[in-house]
Amino acid sequence: MGLDLGRPALTRGRALVLAGVVTAALVVLPGAAATAADPSPAPAPTPGPTQSATVAPPSQQQIDDARSALDRLRRPAKAPKTLAEVSGPTHPKSRSVGREISDQAWWTLGAALLVVLVLSEATRISVRRAKHRRDA
Repeated sequence: MGLDLGRPALTRGRALVLAGVVTAALVVLPGAAATAADPSPAPAPTPGPTQSATVAPPSQQQIDDARSALDRLRRPAKAPKTLAEVSGPTHPKSRSVGREISDQAWWTLGAALLVVLVLSEATRISVRRAKHRRDA
């Protein structure tokens, strides 16, 4: 029997198509998930100033808030000094790895797992075909 060059080219073509589909899915799906998970609506366009627009003076609450903010800036000794004091108590005993991994890292881990799965399946199939060719 002669050497059939069409099959390896066809197999490589299928592998390239599969790799392209996987790559496209990895590029499109994280972007779609990020936009779907974004709860904030798009900002509405603000109308331009008109001739009849008037600026209202600040309310007493706004004035008090500004004064208290300036007081906090002038006296920084009251501010917490460490990040632990700002974020709250931490419990090192109950640390979970799942909570420390960001959404982007989860997508990266999922993509890596998918690539490993595809590569292992492709390797398994190619070894099976090579074994079949050797036996024939």
